[in-house]
Formats: sequence, structure tokens, C-alpha cells
Amino acid sequence: MGLLKDRRILLGVTGGIAAYKALYLARLLIKNGAIVRVVMTSAARRFIGELSFEAISSHKVLTDNSESWANDLNHIGFAKWAELFIIAPASVNTINKIACGVADNLLLQTFIACDAPKLIAGAANSAMIENAITKQNIEKLTAIGVNFVKSGYGALACGDEGIGRLAKAETIFYEACRALHKNVFWQARTAIVTCGGTREPIDDVRAIGNLSSGKTAIGFAKAAFFLGAKVYTIGNVKDEFLPTRHIEADSACQMKEALDRVIAQNGDTKSYLFMAAAVGDWAAANKIDGKMKKEEVGATWNLSLRQNMDILSAIDKQNLYVVGFKAEIDPQNAYASAIKMKNNKRLDAVCLNVIGDIARFGGDETKITLIAKSESEFIGDKLSVAYNILRTLEKESA
Repeated sequence: MGLLKDRRILLGVTGGIAAYKALYLARLLIKNGAIVRVVMTSAARRFIGELSFEAISSHKVLTDNSESWANDLNHIGFAKWAELFIIAPASVNTINKIACGVADNLLLQTFIACDAPKLIAGAANSAMIENAITKQNIEKLTAIGVNFVKSGYGALACGDEGIGRLAKAETIFYEACRALHKNVFWQARTAIVTCGGTREPIDDVRAIGNLSSGKTAIGFAKAAFFLGAKVYTIGNVKDEFLPTRHIEADSACQMKEALDRVIAQNGDTKSYLFMAAAVGDWAAANKIDGKMKKEEVGATWNLSLRQNMDILSAIDKQNLYVVGFKAEIDPQNAYASAIKMKNNKRLDAVCLNVIGDIARFGGDETKITLIAKSESEFIGDKLSVAYNILRTLEKESA
């Protein structure tokens, strides 16, 4: 999916050892369709040259040496051009200057002149980024609409260990997608997405599972995040770079308990539940403590199973818009099975997926028929399909 196709993103780079990581971020933005221009401080040029950014972006970098008023290579031209302004890495000096309205270099002048959404990813020593002055200024900027990407924890260039590492490029990229795609409808809503296949324990080391990769679920979690929703993921699959609230759950019982907690916490808002996890239909009738020895069992073994709980039927659906997922092998009876599921489990919508040439377990492409107030068919990569389904549900709620 060209998440940022033809979107105009201005990348500001300030002084610090993390400046080289901005190259990877620029490449990631461009790979997803964005047009990227770069403005650098003099301090940033001490760590990395502008030629590297020009080679990646195919655009002249704005610096003290390159500024021109014969074209738009200046702080006003860049400010008017940008749809999103990202500063990554942002030094503590830059963050604190912005909060005080200081504009004593080209990057700061461009930032203040720009009316586009702004995203700042700080990188500094822990003592500097957690200083009371810096924290107060971050809160001040957040209050006026500047978005911050939380710094990571780990080994710092100075030898210390703590908070202050530049966030991963993928995480900054996801936040950029959110800044450009979010809308009023989804910003007012919570999206709960169950992910992956369940694993029901046989003993302490073995389990009954299924072939679900969780890719469809992650597609829905990403799409909901990009559109501005508060997102929870529940299951044994997650995207490590996606800044959602994740709750680990392996079995159907664990998933049901996690769902109950999240639904209760968000009971006062209109939440959307995307039950995309492949919950196993069967579980071991009696879980064995410890590890069962094959020498004691013999050459053959009969495992007694019980029917697993039906999470969709059991959860409290008050204030929930519930979307069920139905994967079928038989195309002749798939639609009737999805309608039966929707009616019997009192669902608002069903995503019907017939496993075949396009839709495969573990594949990146899918074909989904959305059965809601109306019916629509979506084909493409799993993120694109999820995004278009969410937009469709949004329109149906209008």
C-alpha cells in the first residue's frame, strides 16, 4: 500500500550522533510513496553530510549554505510546501528553543513558519531529555498540537544506559502515517483487534494450534492506528514497531479475560472489536502438568478434546460494534455460513475470507467480502483491504 503516495514530508535533522538514522527514515518514507525534502542545522552537518540526503531524496537540502530566494529553497518556501514536518532526531536544544519561540537557525525558522502537522522525535542523553525544563517544554508543545514520538531505552552514545535513544525509524514512520491519515471519526473511537491463532495447552510444553499468521489482524491494527483510533491488540502476534497497547494472550481463556478487561476499561466510548484471531475450536479435555514422556505413552496416543469457548457469543456487546471474521474453504457454502455466524452471534458485520488462490494462510494478499449494512468486496494487500474496510464502516456510521 502506498501509504504516503505523493504526500509532501519535510524532514528536519538536528545535531547528534543519531543524525545518520534519519537517512533510513527518509528512505522508508520515500519507499512508501512520499516526496521528501530535508532541512539541516549546521550542527547536524557536523555528523552527516547533506549529499547523502540529496542522493536519497533527489532534492536539494536546505542549509545555511544552500538557501536561495531565487526559488523556494528557503524557510518560507519549504514551510508552505510541507504537508507534514518531522524533526528526527530533535536535540534537546531544538526542543527547548521551539517551546520558547526561538528562531535563530533555518530549521527553527521553517518550523515556526509551517502550518502543517508537526512530529518531533527526540534523541539525547537521559539527563537532558528527562530534565524538568525539557519535560515541561514537551508538555507545552504537546498542548498546542505538536506530536512527540517517545524516545527509546537502551545504550546511549555517551556510554550511559537509559531513555533517550531515537525511536526506531519504523515507529516514526507509523506516526507519520497517523498524522496524515487520522480523522475525527476514528480519533473518537477505540479499536480492539484480536491477533494470531490461539494455542491450547496439552501439557507444559505442547499445545494445539492452527495455521493463522495474524497478518490480517495486524493489517486492521495498523489501519485503525493510522486513522487515529486508540488501538489495543490482544493475542500472540504483534508488530513490534506499532505503538499500540498490546496484551499477550495464547489461549481462548486468556483472550476472553483480556477482552473483558479492555471492554470494561473503554465502556464509556464507542469501541470497535475486530475479532480477527483464529480461536481454536477445540482444547485438550484435561491439561497434563509437566511434560508428558513419549516413552510412557507408547507408539500411539488418543487425545481427548473438548469444545472450546465461543468468545464472540460470550462477550458483553453493549457499546461495541463487533466485526467477526469467517475463514472458509468451501466457496459454495461460505456466504451462508457467514450470514449464519452474523445472525447467531449478534454481530454488526462479518469479514468473509474464502481460502484459495488469492487468500492464503500466511500470504500478504487477501480477498474479503464485508457483510455489514451493505456488502462490499475488497482485494489487495492485507493492510489496504483493512484500511478500505474501516473507511467503509466509517461511511456506514454517518
